[in-house]
Amino acid sequence: MYYFIHKNAIKTKYLRLVVYNAPLLYLIDMSERNSIEDARTIEYMFDSIAHRYDLLNRVLSFGIDTRWRKRLYRVLNLQPGQKLLDLATGSGDILKEFLRTNNIIGVGCDRSGQMLNFARKKLNGLEMPSLLVRGDAFRLPFKTKTFDAVTIGFGIRNMRPRVEAMKEIHRIIAPAGRLAILEFFPRQTGVRGNMYKWYSKNVIPRVGKIISGSDFAYRYLPESIRGFPEIEQFEDEMRSAGFTIDAVHQLTFGVVSIVVGRK
Repeated sequence: MYYFIHKNAIKTKYLRLVVYNAPLLYLIDMSERNSIEDARTIEYMFDSIAHRYDLLNRVLSFGIDTRWRKRLYRVLNLQPGQKLLDLATGSGDILKEFLRTNNIIGVGCDRSGQMLNFARKKLNGLEMPSLLVRGDAFRLPFKTKTFDAVTIGFGIRNMRPRVEAMKEIHRIIAPAGRLAILEFFPRQTGVRGNMYKWYSKNVIPRVGKIISGSDFAYRYLPESIRGFPEIEQFEDEMRSAGFTIDAVHQLTFGVVSIVVGRK
């Protein structure tokens, strides 16, 4: 079972729920700028690759991405009845991991309507109801102190300015709630770092273009990783948004990390 969000919820910050067979994905007004930094451009990019997104995640990570999401689930260890928002939910893999293994209240939010269409199909067979929302990380349509935890898997890179997005996330998290970021962090030195730089520069764009048909999207991906701050700097950004750093878990030789902040 899925839910619609009433359009007035965006203005009132309250969720007015009506039960239907499939989610209505409400689109918040967007900027008209055309820069790569602009969220609208990134939204269109993800719309264009949504049909191959899951396949590319498996291929480009050699299937390890499924382990990363399982580790995120174990790190948060949410209890039955707690409320989770998976922001930048994409095709819903993280939300699915939590919903199929725990009796929680799960919400997914993303700007890309095409990605959410795939998430809806993926979550349709689960017993736990899900709420899917098409929305903006800078203007989240949720009441203050709503969620016990917020997860973002490989999406914080696309939110600019990041600190402002995390301040808005801080608003909707309950006291002592957590923000868990699963993300690639650039490695500047060492053999593994050089190998990853070569892989991201030479393999990801070529394979991404062949499978998805989008040259732009899989050139943007490694560029966005290279432009992302080192993990220590990112921790400072989370502190600036009002979080204390609860834990840092490095995965796959530090190529990917989970950073957990607490309100």
